[in-house]
Amino acid sequence: MITQKIKDWYAKIPYLLKVAVLIVLVAKLAVFSIGYAAAYTTALAHGGSTAPLQLVMNQFAKWDSSHYMYIAQNGYVNQGDAANFIVFFPLYPMLVRLITFDFTYINLSGLLISNVSSIIAAIYLFKLAKLDSNDSVAKKAVLYLSVFPTAYFLSAVYTESLFLASAIASLYYARNAKWPIAGFSGLLASLTKIAGLLLLPVLAVEYFHQKHWKLKATNRKILWVSLPAIGFLAYLIINYVVTGGFFTFMEVERVHWYQTIDPIGGFQGAYGWFGIDMFPQSLTLGYAQVAFAVFGLLMVLVSFKAKLRPSYQAYMLLTWMLSVSTGLWISIPRYVLTMFPMFITLALYSRKNIVTFAITAISSAALGFFTWLFATGLWAF
Repeated sequence: MITQKIKDWYAKIPYLLKVAVLIVLVAKLAVFSIGYAAAYTTALAHGGSTAPLQLVMNQFAKWDSSHYMYIAQNGYVNQGDAANFIVFFPLYPMLVRLITFDFTYINLSGLLISNVSSIIAAIYLFKLAKLDSNDSVAKKAVLYLSVFPTAYFLSAVYTESLFLASAIASLYYARNAKWPIAGFSGLLASLTKIAGLLLLPVLAVEYFHQKHWKLKATNRKILWVSLPAIGFLAYLIINYVVTGGFFTFMEVERVHWYQTIDPIGGFQGAYGWFGIDMFPQSLTLGYAQVAFAVFGLLMVLVSFKAKLRPSYQAYMLLTWMLSVSTGLWISIPRYVLTMFPMFITLALYSRKNIVTFAITAISSAALGFFTWLFATGLWAF
């Protein structure tokens, strides 16, 4: 009986949506294979453990991953170096904690949350693209997301997958005028990353666009648009409970993480790596930061030319502005990954197979290279 119900459910899934999910899974298999090979060779070179389970758990648990896992195990604290982890938003570590029964394998929980979330994100991206385009465009949008040069973060112990799943879902339900779900999804996004707060103006733009910008047509459903602000408020309350200040995270960002609102300084810092004979640092801290910042801006401009919906354009512009706003450009390529309407834009402008092949080939090559760097423990955004 259960088996038959599963078969019936599977049969109802559109064929091209199955293909889109298959694309995601194939891309993940490639990313995990490259990551495993990189982690294995690194372990051999440094005398580390080559046990398969250890390699799988640790190959994509780098840099900020350990901070999220600390919060999952211990919560937020106000003493020692771990007090600086207050800058990390709570939803991802909370979900990791909920499904972890043995902290020895906590990284597996992180991988599970991230990879399931990325599949959900791809499904919603497919459905969102189909609202205005055909199956081919929707499928290509998922393809471009899956092979984006920093798409390994969708498989890593990081928040990008969870954020994309909730943010894309929020805009999808807003497009369908299901405002309670749209608002709640936006709330989840704002509990995952500060960028989730941007969904408040984005959802407002979508709401008024559907009302043809007539204020008289406004009703109580607009209140659901405010839910992303509630998620951010919950994070501020956590700051207050733990540290005694609502905006402690901002001071920690400035003092400990050297992050201030200074885009010119961020550009100058990245540009300072140009010409320095230190590979791959000159690439990951210099050329790539500027290249992805320019690429993100280009995608914003192209989205305007393509006449995407105003809410998509607003999301693209605000996300790009937030991405390049800091005085320390070290993660621009990862931030640009979350500008998901650009994948629909690329799909719209790659009707010809040769263009699709070129984008996929170039992006996949970059993805493989950066995945290798990340899995070996080098900085890769």
